[in-house]
Amino acid sequence: MNRPTRPELWQLVVVVAGGAAAIAFVILVAAGVVTDGAGTGDPLDYWRSIGRELTDGGNWRIIGLSALAGAAVTAVVGAIARRGS
Repeated sequence: MNRPTRPELWQLVVVVAGGAAAIAFVILVAAGVVTDGAGTGDPLDYWRSIGRELTDGGNWRIIGLSALAGAAVTAVVGAIARRGS
C-alpha cells in the first residue's frame, strides 16, 4: 500500500490563509448583521446590513490581515517543523 505524500509547504500556506480569511469573513458579517439588522422590525434592515458589511473597507482589511497572519504563521511553523525532521 502506497503511503500518501505530505503536502508541500506552499500548499499548507495557501489552505490556512484561505481558512483564516473565511473564518474572519463569517465572524465579521455575522457580527455586523446581528448588531445592525436583526430585530429592528423592518424586513429590509437585514439585507441593508449585509450590504453594509460586504462594502465596508475595514472588514476587507481585517479579512486580508487574517489571511496574511495565517499564511505567515503557517510558513514559519512549517519551515521549523520540516527543518527539524
